[in-house]
Amino acid sequence: MSIRHSLVLAAALGLAVAAPASAQDKTPPAKKPAPAMDHAAMHAEHMKQMEGGKTDAAAWKELDAYHMLMMATWHPAKDKNDLAPTRAKIGEMVTAAKAVSASKAPAACQKPALAKAQAGLAGETQKVQALVTGKADDAALKAAMKGLHDAFEVLEEGCNTGMKH
Repeated sequence: MSIRHSLVLAAALGLAVAAPASAQDKTPPAKKPAPAMDHAAMHAEHMKQMEGGKTDAAAWKELDAYHMLMMATWHPAKDKNDLAPTRAKIGEMVTAAKAVSASKAPAACQKPALAKAQAGLAGETQKVQALVTGKADDAALKAAMKGLHDAFEVLEEGCNTGMKH
C-alpha cells in the first residue's frame, strides 16, 4: 500500500496522521491574556439593574461620576498593587470629589452622617493627591486609597445607590 493510499484510508477512518517531525510546530500555542475587568461595563450593568426600582439616590450624578473614578483607581490598587491609575487620575478625582461636596444630595441621602461624609470627601481625596504630588511610595499611597475608599463607601452604602463594586 502506498503512502497516499494509507493517508486516504486513515482520513476515511477518521484517524489522525502525524505530520513528519520537520513539519510539526514545536512551539506551544500562545496563551490568550485574561480579559481585563471592564469597570465601565460593570457600572452600566448596575445601572440596568437599578432601572426598575430607581430611587432618588440612584440619580446623584456627581456621586456616580466619583464612583467611576474610584472603581478605576481602587480596584487596580487593591487587586494588583497597581497605583499607576491612581497617580494618573487623582486630579480628576479631586475635581469629582469637589463636585460631590458642592452638590445637593438626593432626599434619601440627606442624613447627618452622610452630610458629614459628603462634605469631607474632597478633603480626603486631596490628602491622596498630596501623597501623589509628594511622590509617596506605593505602600503609603495604597493605604491612603484604602482610607479614601472606606470614606467613599459611607456615602455609597448610606445612600443605598445599589452600585456595589
